[in-house]
Amino acid sequence: MGIASQTRVIYHFQFLDSARPELQASGFRLQASGFSTRDAPSTVTQEVKGRLPKVSQFFVQFFDTCKNRKIKCDEVHPACGNCLKHGVSCDFESPETPASASTPSIAAPSPVMSSASPVSTPRSSSNSSIMPLYQTPAAMVRAHSNPAVSRSLEFRLLHHYTALTSQTFSDTKEQNHVWQVDIPTIAYDAQYLMDAILAVSALHLRSMHPEDHSLIRASHGYMASSIAQYSNLLNKGLSEMNAEALFSTAALIAFQASASRRFDDDANGTYTLPLAWFHSFQGVKTVVLASWQWLRSSNRVYPIINSQPALFLDPDPERKLFFAPLLEGLEEQLATLPAESQPATRQAYEHAVSFLNWSHQKPIRNRILGFAATVSRRFVDLVGQQDPRALVIAACFFALTKMVDNVWWLEGIAKREVNGILSILPQEWWPKMEWALRVASHEGPLNEEIWGSTIRSPHENDSIKLEEEFEAGVTHHIELLASMVNGYVNKPMLEDPLIEEPLD
Repeated sequence: MGIASQTRVIYHFQFLDSARPELQASGFRLQASGFSTRDAPSTVTQEVKGRLPKVSQFFVQFFDTCKNRKIKCDEVHPACGNCLKHGVSCDFESPETPASASTPSIAAPSPVMSSASPVSTPRSSSNSSIMPLYQTPAAMVRAHSNPAVSRSLEFRLLHHYTALTSQTFSDTKEQNHVWQVDIPTIAYDAQYLMDAILAVSALHLRSMHPEDHSLIRASHGYMASSIAQYSNLLNKGLSEMNAEALFSTAALIAFQASASRRFDDDANGTYTLPLAWFHSFQGVKTVVLASWQWLRSSNRVYPIINSQPALFLDPDPERKLFFAPLLEGLEEQLATLPAESQPATRQAYEHAVSFLNWSHQKPIRNRILGFAATVSRRFVDLVGQQDPRALVIAACFFALTKMVDNVWWLEGIAKREVNGILSILPQEWWPKMEWALRVASHEGPLNEEIWGSTIRSPHENDSIKLEEEFEAGVTHHIELLASMVNGYVNKPMLEDPLIEEPLD
């Protein structure tokens, strides 16, 4: 096998490694919506393998009031931002009279789903009593308000999205048209997508008007509504009727997870790892792979997917590229681990560092942000466990975003996350943070001296030449992965040379 095929095989294995568990025939795990029980307290970390747990049970078990959760409350009435964000009842609301009951003249937003993908109501009595908490959390935005004012807010949010927010997700005219025109059109028949659009628009407006509490409530409420419906549909399964809408919703959830970090106040001054960032972007990948047989023929969302650059990573640790020092001492570390976990751990580190090198050579937004989606599930686990090496690698990823933080949903992310990771990192690992700290703390345009460059070596041009000569784009990779995961194989895929290699 040639160098190109070797590189592609390693990439495919890495990419598939993080996607396969979420695509088992039994259904999606929670990561498909960008959230995971890895973020939950230990009392809630229960068995989640197999089908997605009922959303109602998850929301009730996972979250509590601000006081019990010991987090800072913004004291917004009638419901605080944290409770709106998580779709639970708030202490500010009357426990005897829920908000939805106190305002009977204000109708909750009714789902406008396509007939092919309705959101069903759980039938168990234990779930029915809490349905208002997760089925239509957007109703909380309208509680104690004039219906005309609520409608005015929605018009304001939709206009802001089409006029401004939609233009911040891409750098090309073709993709901007998709976000501005096609995605809202798809949302006409998918209430969960419309709620996601309104939530992201409200968050964008909040970045411009941080003291406007109505925007805080709107952003939290609409996103809670979107996630609840979206998770329910993922549990039922993707189809030709909902593939476009679910992909679009997954992407907007990822944007929301990214942008929300700039507003998060860490409780008691303790830094909280941005695991939702990784889970949400991996959720986009999961939806793409599971619904690729329909998305590949979609004229509306295909331009977004096809715009992603195909990965050409150099996995050879002997080639001393820019981030090679992050792998120093790896053999000694692996020797302390159980033998069965060593291969996956090694692969997680080496793939992540290879991605950093690839992005660093040509730092464009689509390359850099692909890190969160393509790292392995094992790597995300290591970050969640606060493994020092994984934390340093993650810090370098966030430092890379400094080069492309000219959009509102990435602004300030590099400095916040790099400094936060440093605060929980063992002191002996601080020297590995030198580059990330230098880049993240730099004010003004990044120059070559600050950014650095890959270490010159005789093999440096190999990967660059391969990338220039190989014509297939990211869709070629998706075709292969989708065929392996879903059993979907089309005729051109049978001619792919990689099929001749053993994949299991």
